[in-house]
Amino acid sequence: MMDLAAWILEPFSLSFMQRALVSGVAVGISAPVIGVWAVTKRLVYLTDGMSHAILAGVVAAAALGIAFTIGGVVVALLMAALVVFLVLRLGLPEDSAIGVVSQGLFAAGVVGATLLGDPRALAHILFGNPLTVTWPEVAAQGLLAIIVVAGCAWLAPAFAMAAFDPAHARTIGVRVGALDALLVISLALVVVIGLSTVGVLMCITLITAPAVAARLLTGSFTTAMLTASILGVLASIAGLLAAYHISWPVGPTIALIAIAEVALTSLIVLIRRGPAWRAQKAVTQERRREGVAHSGHSPRNSSE
Repeated sequence: MMDLAAWILEPFSLSFMQRALVSGVAVGISAPVIGVWAVTKRLVYLTDGMSHAILAGVVAAAALGIAFTIGGVVVALLMAALVVFLVLRLGLPEDSAIGVVSQGLFAAGVVGATLLGDPRALAHILFGNPLTVTWPEVAAQGLLAIIVVAGCAWLAPAFAMAAFDPAHARTIGVRVGALDALLVISLALVVVIGLSTVGVLMCITLITAPAVAARLLTGSFTTAMLTASILGVLASIAGLLAAYHISWPVGPTIALIAIAEVALTSLIVLIRRGPAWRAQKAVTQERRREGVAHSGHSPRNSSE
């Protein structure tokens, strides 16, 4: 037991691992929380496109000598604005607008990274490396994570209503369009938060995988957000430990662990939904059909 505790705690006595831990916790909490809503609203493709597009902002920031976070935020918000414009003003389908804008920005980022001439920098941007983050970068990640998580918690009831019954939400004064815009902006911020930890290519996994696992386990959005954030933090910490002890790449390892969480959760759900569960579900469905049939015949019988 002591050996296991030492195996887990020893790496975090080092300053660079402490910075990586805080960075990993920030993205591990915020990414799955917004991921619950991205999965519910079926915005996973938008999130994937946004994570690719941010490469252009990061490369521009590197060329200008400013923080990656600044360049990432600017380009992510630019992409969100362009997609909204193409969809709302020009009437393009969402997937077409996302594909054109995201791949255009990603291509610009690849060209820019090639011109910079540092393949290590490109690998860092694509796959992340939290072991090299600085405290100012960690502070920026933490601030963005707090904004995203607090916003999701505050707007959770409105998000749920807009997701499942947008027509009713509009009739009671909920601004569905504004909520969709906020969701897109939040996704952009989360991609920026995850830039140093898992990179632009792996961020989509940390956003969606814990969220999918949580939605398999619970139907409550509040519980799903809490569960997803716990799974995200566990994946981040496990990825850091793997990087320290067995020299695995941090970003891809975190992504693999998040995928493993989905696989394990699916297995748990399948076991829980065994023969007894299926039999009970069949009985429930049969009772519902009988209830519908009875209610459908009762008015006719009373009129006769």
